[in-house]
Amino acid sequence: MKHSSQKTAISILFAAVLTACGGGGGGEGGADTGSVAAAVSKPATDTKQEGAAAPTKVLGCTVELYGDSIMAGNGTEETPAMTLQRLRPNLQVTADHAVAGTMLTMLAPTFDGAPRTARYVVIENGVIDSWQGIPVPLFLSTYSAMISQLRAEGRVPVLTGFARQAVGGLLSQQDVTERDLYDALLKNYAAEQNVAFADWGAVRFDGPADLMDFVHPDKTYSDRLVEQLATTLDTIAPECAK
Repeated sequence: MKHSSQKTAISILFAAVLTACGGGGGGEGGADTGSVAAAVSKPATDTKQEGAAAPTKVLGCTVELYGDSIMAGNGTEETPAMTLQRLRPNLQVTADHAVAGTMLTMLAPTFDGAPRTARYVVIENGVIDSWQGIPVPLFLSTYSAMISQLRAEGRVPVLTGFARQAVGGLLSQQDVTERDLYDALLKNYAAEQNVAFADWGAVRFDGPADLMDFVHPDKTYSDRLVEQLATTLDTIAPECAK
């Protein structure tokens, strides 16, 4: 997809994927999509088995974070997790699972069995998957499986959406365009599944000046993203807000 035909092609794909998934729709690493597809067996819509016992809800003002390098750091000693803790001292960050280069589809196979303690679980991963062109149905069904798992554990899932990047370095215009498409699909999916969505793509972005290397937010932009996440958490956990 390029230039004049790009917007039309994206619109067609957007509509086709939403229909197929039951909706209204070169990077840091690679993934074995075959093995991930086998591991992610749940559909792209959350359904409850009739008669199944409701999960015991986890209580308290606790949060843990999953993400790639964008969630893991910002070029300073204060990581995004630390910033969130500083901004919302009443909301305890119990674990920071963010690791540079972690695609959503890399995280998925071990997600079910991973130990967790927090009530709110934030997932930032996924933008690298968009650059790699992971099939959109797999992309959405991977989120679905994780969301279903968290809800089965009595936890509250929160999606950030994707920070913005700029063309340059390892990123082409196609990569940036794919980021936009996948982020829009994820936003639509979160709304349909009633999942809190921080909408990092809506945060003020001043272009390359906000980035360290065309990909990673500098401290100023990172802080704006974390503030947006904190505000989103305020809406679902007002008792935990500062």
